Amino acid sequence: MKDYSNHFRDLIELQIPDDSRILVPRGGQDMIILVSWRLKNDDFRPSKRSRMIRIVISEEALQDYAAGTDGVRLASDALLVSWLKRQLDKYNPDHDAPLGVEPPPVTWTLATFELNG
Repeated sequence: MKDYSNHFRDLIELQIPDDSRILVPRGGQDMIILVSWRLKNDDFRPSKRSRMIRIVISEEALQDYAAGTDGVRLASDALLVSWLKRQLDKYNPDHDAPLGVEPPPVTWTLATFELNG
């Protein structure tokens, strides 16, 4: 199956704040995309980052996406973007974790229905 990790990374990057950090670790059946960004809301911690978002795209969703035509994949891209916007609208990236302590990540799972309709 073709590797769509850079494609999904590019779609996500357009929806999140500038200077975000996006990591796509390799391995496993599901695709995992890790996202965080600088909050800029704490004068004492100017480099404070948001809580990590862990986006998990299921193996089944990836297989269905890969099996679709170009038109179907374009429609799936639009579904992903609208899903991500809804998730971000209700997401609070701030946290009270002390300096040097990572707050627990938030996991958002994208199953085949959310990605492929």
